[in-house]
Amino acid sequence: MRFPTLETHDLEGTPRTLPDDLPAGPRVILLPFQRWHQLLVDGWSREIDTLRRAHPDLTVWEVPALSSHYAVGRFFIDGGMRAGISDLNVRLHTLTAYVDLTELAVELELPSFDTVYVFLLSDAGEIIWRGSGVVDEAGTTSLAKALDGL
Repeated sequence: MRFPTLETHDLEGTPRTLPDDLPAGPRVILLPFQRWHQLLVDGWSREIDTLRRAHPDLTVWEVPALSSHYAVGRFFIDGGMRAGISDLNVRLHTLTAYVDLTELAVELELPSFDTVYVFLLSDAGEIIWRGSGVVDEAGTTSLAKALDGL
């Protein structure tokens, strides 16, 4: 399954089309839907940072998915996120997507919007591995094996 095409902007305002505008190499996409999902994203991010030692070309992208109805408020929503993130690298790797959430759920076979989803993508944008929810040892080990298989 290929990751769907999403029109996004990083928190510095640069547009990016996913997955095609991402750099080559293994890419992890963290896909949260609600503000409280940031706790789950942070947990996954810490574990993924340890995997970078063995995979220095691994890039991580947080892609908050919001309903397209909120697109009119993009300036204020993205601005609020930008103001809360002092690290430029994090702002450049946070790509907001204002999308039809129902369509996205169908394309990615997501059962709900109640948790964060994690995807490992190939250079071609194919989903190689997927996880969700709270990071745990089994999820981290499974992701590490998928990365080792690339």
